[in-house]
Amino acid sequence: MRFEFKYILDPPQEQALRSVVSRFAAPDPSAAKRGGWYPVTSLYFDTPQLMDYYDKSGGYLMRKKLRVRIYEPSLCPETPEIWLEIKKKYDMAFEKDRVLISHADWRHLQTRQYTKLLSAERSKRDTAVLNQFLWYLLQEGRRPAFFIRYKRWPYHDPNSDLRITFDSNLEAYTHSSLQEPQFPKRIKHGVIMEIKFSRDTLPGWLASILRMYNLSRDSFSKYGVSVERLRSYNTLPR
Repeated sequence: MRFEFKYILDPPQEQALRSVVSRFAAPDPSAAKRGGWYPVTSLYFDTPQLMDYYDKSGGYLMRKKLRVRIYEPSLCPETPEIWLEIKKKYDMAFEKDRVLISHADWRHLQTRQYTKLLSAERSKRDTAVLNQFLWYLLQEGRRPAFFIRYKRWPYHDPNSDLRITFDSNLEAYTHSSLQEPQFPKRIKHGVIMEIKFSRDTLPGWLASILRMYNLSRDSFSKYGVSVERLRSYNTLPR
């Protein structure tokens, strides 16, 4: 189980905080070849009643999300990794299970050829994650519903599992594919700083930074805000 704290920053705060954080934490190696950042593109699976959205907007402490994620602007034949993910949260604590799938696996999932999807050889753990993903998909009537993409600047503490990311340029679209939609909607907001860690307390240097900039935790959800903005002309009932 890990913890996730979120903070909403304005552009000057983002620049100042990234500068300070970079003195204590190293840029993520996976982003180095892209100039320090990479795109995060997710396709979220929700129920026809938007159960995940309402669990979040209703303030439920226990909730989950199902998504397929790539680290490219859009799925193409050269996309190296496709991940199926189950993220479960309890307040600020979370756990994330994921399984790497092939392009053929993704096509089987899209076309509901679940037998073919399950027939591929995998480790015991990966098989368990895939089985759980499909169970939620079928039991709860989930379907791919929302394409969400943003730009991420990631940092990590070389002495622990602490991870700090700065996410901006959030875009969303009502979509059922990982291929880029023609006109994604820009979701206006500040920069989201996320802190993920598994220790009981934050490192002293990070706690000092948060106090110095007088930052307060926020319950911001990229998924929740995106769904609301996409439905702004057809408001969801509360």
